[in-house]
Amino acid sequence: MRESEKQIAKLALLGESIGLFGQAITTLAAYLALVDEEIEEDKFIKMQRQIDDLLGEVDRKSNA
Repeated sequence: MRESEKQIAKLALLGESIGLFGQAITTLAAYLALVDEEIEEDKFIKMQRQIDDLLGEVDRKSNA
């Protein structure tokens, strides 16, 4: 194998490595976005329960 072919092969390997690293970052970002969405949804559910509880208390007090 000539020197120029070795350099081309090294560059191709480097390019593939960078591409794979980019894919890993993209996958990690998508995972973190899903986790964040789940956390936000949990917060929303908890807040909705608190609102429902408070409205129930107001209703009970207004009927008393």
